[in-house]
Amino acid sequence: MSQLFSFSRFRRLFRRHTAEYLPSYAMATAVLAGGIGLVLGFVVYLNVLAPTIQGMLFMLGLLASGALFTAGIFAQYGAPKQATVALTLPASQLEKYLVGWVYSFLIFSVVYTACYYLVDWLMVGLDDWYGRPKELFSLFSSDHKVYEVFFYYAALHAGALWGAIFFEKNHFIKTAFGALILAIVLVAANYQVVKAFAGDKLQMASPFSSITLNDATGFYRVSLPDAQAQWYILLPLALAALLWRATYLRLTEKQL
Repeated sequence: MSQLFSFSRFRRLFRRHTAEYLPSYAMATAVLAGGIGLVLGFVVYLNVLAPTIQGMLFMLGLLASGALFTAGIFAQYGAPKQATVALTLPASQLEKYLVGWVYSFLIFSVVYTACYYLVDWLMVGLDDWYGRPKELFSLFSSDHKVYEVFFYYAALHAGALWGAIFFEKNHFIKTAFGALILAIVLVAANYQVVKAFAGDKLQMASPFSSITLNDATGFYRVSLPDAQAQWYILLPLALAALLWRATYLRLTEKQL
């Protein structure tokens, strides 16, 4: 078991990674905060920064910036000189994988959330709400359920992490292109399968969601009961688990 994972080795590797990349991560955090400030500032200039807009921008920013950051977390394995150093480090492949996973998923999620709330708080304070009480969006609100974005981020992170180790160059572009092609194929295949059952009445059918039909009475939607539909949220986690596993297996194949 110690050959697969040792907490002392993992701790040393984590410290080494932190010492090597902390200046880059600090600069990236500053750029992230600046980007959030530009977006929120633009919204404040145009309109009131309502909680619903705050939550929507939080979700979009997490997915976009998280995918971009994760796509480069294993970039050293794509460069021959850096790959030699990374592969000869006195640590198991699982420990190397966990360092990248912790930084790109856990730590990034915390840093992004903290940056967004700090900048959002500043922008809401500067915004003019015309006498109405100012309000920050709630991450754990039962009405909007912004926290559910982390389930989708898990799947996106897993895909970006897989692309980071699978492709040697242009990780983000190649991964994004592959995901786009896969999404188009999935949507098209799903529509054709549902149409084979529903016939020409079908108007709209997205994967893992309700369908829209049209007949003599007009448009109407068909969906699962809420008690069953809520289990859809587990699908991104299942996909993430598979891709995280595939990423680790790919990393174990890396050799000098």
